[in-house]
Amino acid sequence: MTVANEIEATNAPELDGLGNRAKDNAAQKLLRVLEAVSNPGDSHRLSDLVKETGLAKTSVFRLLSELIDSGYVTRRPDGSYAPGRSLRLLALKLTAGPNDSDLVGARLRQLQTDVRSTIHFALRTGDFATYVEKIEDTAQPIQIASRVGGQIPLHSTAIGKSILAHLPESEVRNYATRTGLHSRTAFTITTVADLLADGALVRNRGFSIDDQENEEHIRCMAVPVFDTQQHLIGGIGITTIAPLVARETLESYAPLLMTAARDVMTLL
Repeated sequence: MTVANEIEATNAPELDGLGNRAKDNAAQKLLRVLEAVSNPGDSHRLSDLVKETGLAKTSVFRLLSELIDSGYVTRRPDGSYAPGRSLRLLALKLTAGPNDSDLVGARLRQLQTDVRSTIHFALRTGDFATYVEKIEDTAQPIQIASRVGGQIPLHSTAIGKSILAHLPESEVRNYATRTGLHSRTAFTITTVADLLADGALVRNRGFSIDDQENEEHIRCMAVPVFDTQQHLIGGIGITTIAPLVARETLESYAPLLMTAARDVMTLL
């Protein structure tokens, strides 16, 4: 079915689940659609969302379009709708906190203690990754200039490259076309061929390395993170000061990083 067929114009009044005329304002309608998309289940087609929300088909489609544009909803190849990366990011922000009940944060803090380096957890948000957690290594004389909510490129960062390595080649090529693979330092990967070769290396050894490719004097290692349904959502990385931590030392942390990532996946 085409999109055009799905959004046949209708003048029918919008009804709630009890058959009453809806009195929701625009924000309430948006939330109703967002809640419906977030309900459990693998298939949320337009007709299903119309039935569940009680809103007119044209209204639901318009609201879905707005949510897709902002990354809160994604439209699958089969035409169904699902929560998008921005919504997953928001959910993770709401559940994260600096207390003992924050199991993801607690596991990342343990990793930071084990490797004595700064730890980042980022989710993919379009052509970037967005930090949702940072555990600073306060013992280092130089602090890492990053913050929760900050966005990083995919092709020049360890977390980003761990994500790209697990995407289809066509998606990696499209990313390269859209972004231009801009150089950040003299070591940045700037060609599709090199990016694909790096992805193969990442998949083979299980982790990615950013050796001063995004910032001079910063060396990072990262692994991808999948949710419980095996959807790629982001990555966890260890960030070090290159003159202070040798690459060999950083790579020796790979087993600890991989174990931590697996533990985090079970908590998402």
